[in-house]
Amino acid sequence: MESKIRQNLNGRIFAKDWLLPTMLGITVGLAISLLDSFYRILNSAFLLISNLNSLFRILSAIIALCGGYLIVRLLAEDKKSGCGTDLLLERYHWHNGFLSLRDTVGKTLASIVTVGFGGSAGLVGPSLLLGSGISSFITRKLGLDQKDVKKLFLCGAAAGFSAFFRAPLTGILFALELPYKRDIETGAFIPASIASITAYFASAIALGRTGKIFDGVDHSNSPSLLHAVVLGILAALIALVFTKIFEKTSSAVEKLAGRFSMYLAIPGGILLGIIGLFYPEVLGLGCDFVQKIVAARLGEFTLTMLIGLLIFKIVATTITLSFGGSGGLFFPTLYIGGTLGLIYAQALNLEPSGYVMLAMAALLAATSKTLLASVTLVAETIGSNFIIPTLISAALSYFITGNVSFYRKQLLNKSENAANV
Repeated sequence: MESKIRQNLNGRIFAKDWLLPTMLGITVGLAISLLDSFYRILNSAFLLISNLNSLFRILSAIIALCGGYLIVRLLAEDKKSGCGTDLLLERYHWHNGFLSLRDTVGKTLASIVTVGFGGSAGLVGPSLLLGSGISSFITRKLGLDQKDVKKLFLCGAAAGFSAFFRAPLTGILFALELPYKRDIETGAFIPASIASITAYFASAIALGRTGKIFDGVDHSNSPSLLHAVVLGILAALIALVFTKIFEKTSSAVEKLAGRFSMYLAIPGGILLGIIGLFYPEVLGLGCDFVQKIVAARLGEFTLTMLIGLLIFKIVATTITLSFGGSGGLFFPTLYIGGTLGLIYAQALNLEPSGYVMLAMAALLAATSKTLLASVTLVAETIGSNFIIPTLISAALSYFITGNVSFYRKQLLNKSENAANV
C-alpha cells in the first residue's frame, strides 16, 4: 500500500514538474511564433508607409498609440495601457498566478500593434505576459492547486522570453529574478528550465531560426576591469535618469487620463512621429539598430548622432508607454545601454563590441533588478569571454541604483511577499 502511494506521488510530481512544463513550452513556443509573424506583417506595413514619405511616420505613430489604446480598452479586462510586466507581477504576487484570457490576448495584441506600427517599445515583455497567461489558463483548466498554478505561471513567462529572444538560460533566470529586487524564486527552477528549453526549440522549428540574436561581435578583446567599473557607474546614472523620467511621465499622464484618456494617444503619437522624422532609428522594436551597434566599428556613427539617439530613445519609449501604447521595456533598455557603450568606446577610441555588451547588461541589471540574467545574457548571446567585466559592470549598476526599478509591483524579497499575502 505504501509503495503504491509513493508511486502515485512520484507520478504526480513527474506530471507537474516535467510533463506539464514540456507541454507548456511547446504551446508557448508556437504562440510566440504567431506573435512574431503577426508583428513582422504589421512592421512591413509600417516600413512601406515610412518609405513612401517620411511624414507618414507621424500618421503611423498615431495609429500605433491609438490602436494599442483602443485594443486594451475594448478587449482587456485591465484597462491600463503601457508596460504589461507590472500586470504580470501583480497577478503573480497577489492573485496566485491568475491572469485572464482577455488580458493575455488583449495586452499582447495591443503591444504587437503598437510596436509593429513604430511605437518605441519591446516585445519581450509581451512575450512574458503571453507565456504566463497561457500557463495560467491551462493550469486552471486542469484544476491544479494555487501553489502549482503560481509556480507554473513563472514557467510560462520563462518560456515566452526564451521563445522570442532565443536565449533559454537567460529566460529562466530573468523569469525567476523578476518578481523581486533582492531575491529569486528558486523553487520553480526545474520546471522553468524545461519550459524554457522546450519553448526555444518549438519556436525555432516553427520560425526556422536557431541562431543567436546578436551576431558579429568581436570576441578577441575583453574590456579591461577599469573600463568595466566606469561603465557600470555610467549605466547606473543613465538608469536613474531613465526610470525617473518614465515614472514621473507615467504618473502625470495617469492623472490626466481620467478626463482626457481618449485624446492623449493622439498628441502622444504626433510627438512620437515628429521625433521619428529626425531620428527614425528610435521608432519600433529597434532590433536591427541594436544588431548594428553590437557589431559596429569606429566611425560608423558620430558621437553627436549617438548621444541624440540615446536621449530620444528614452523620450520616445516614455511617450509610447505613457500615452496609450503597449509594449515592453527590455529591448529599449538594451538599445539605450548599447548606445551608451558605443558612445563610451568611440569617445576613448576603443574597439566597441565588448563595451556595448557591458553597458547593455549593466543598464538591464539596474532597471529590472535582474543581475544574474543580465550577466547570463552576455554569456549566452556572444560567448563567455566577457563574463568577469560584465559581472563587474552589472553588479555596480545594480547596487548603485538601490531599489530603483521600472516595475512598481516588483517586491523587495520573499519576506515582503509573505507580509503582503
